[in-house]
Amino acid sequence: MDTPKKSPHKLERVSMKRVALFFKRVALLCVAVLLALVVVEIALRVFHPSYNVAIPWSYEYDPELAFRLKPEAHLFRMTDFQQETVTNRAGTSNFQESFEDYPQLVFTLGDSFTQGIGVPADASYPFQLDAILNRDEQGFYVKRYGVVNLGVSGFGGEQNLIALSRYETRLGAPSVILYLGCDNDLTDDLMFRGGYRHTQLTEGNPYWGRLVVPLRWLTENLQIGVQAKTFMLGRRRERAREQFEARAGAEGKMPSAAESEATVLARLVADARAHGARLVVSWSDANPSYYWLKGWAARSGVAFADWAPRAASVTAAMPALPLDNTHSGGHHRAWTNRVIAEEFARQMRVAK
Repeated sequence: MDTPKKSPHKLERVSMKRVALFFKRVALLCVAVLLALVVVEIALRVFHPSYNVAIPWSYEYDPELAFRLKPEAHLFRMTDFQQETVTNRAGTSNFQESFEDYPQLVFTLGDSFTQGIGVPADASYPFQLDAILNRDEQGFYVKRYGVVNLGVSGFGGEQNLIALSRYETRLGAPSVILYLGCDNDLTDDLMFRGGYRHTQLTEGNPYWGRLVVPLRWLTENLQIGVQAKTFMLGRRRERAREQFEARAGAEGKMPSAAESEATVLARLVADARAHGARLVVSWSDANPSYYWLKGWAARSGVAFADWAPRAASVTAAMPALPLDNTHSGGHHRAWTNRVIAEEFARQMRVAK
């Protein structure tokens, strides 16, 4: 006995029901995912908030440097700490628009510790140094040294060298070059040489095209985006460091971050000598890199800003006083930057 066949109309209705059911399930899934994301976002904001260390829209794409500070940016916001970016027409972290009437120029190279992340713009060590160098015996401001803050958060040694060359051309050769290294310099350089830094989500980056605007909104305004971005950057750093350590281990030595930057330091020495500039170096934290660099400076005839013992004398007298901020921005507190500035100033005077 033959099985009766369904009519084409019935088959069409069954097919439409299946399609409708499929889309209904997809819609329910999307709603469920959206609700889950909302719950996660609220939970992160309430129980585990995190913030971009620097103000993201302070930066723009640069084909050579990968990114740079925007010129004439005066930005301020409050997260769990006060964030402030002040740049001049040249794109340096300075309140001065010009250094033409300063007899001598001082270029300060470094990353976020030099730029002044974690403190107001007038509490960075280069600003503190400016105030120290340009005060006369009666305490009045006298233009002697134009302290040009070339520090940019995220810069490694290679980017610092490019910035040095660029601003030597733009502003003139400095009389003094100051370099404050950081343990991040190694991984920053590894990622810069590998091209990753040129793909960062920065305004005007052609790598992302039209996706820049929505992705920046996501990673600047939502905790999910901020923390996902931070996690991925951390993983990139870890992989770069692991690859470096694997190569170094195969060669039988595991250098400190400062020792790994020896070629950068050698190029700084060569540049300073070529322009007749005094070079003073230091490190952001009192760790193995700090002490390696101190020894390297003595062997190389380069001045070293030995600020750590001076800071230790303060905390010995006031044990409850921390060197660094405890908020998400981290980095040195204003008083620590002052000690660093004073020691750089002392070494500048000694090196004369």
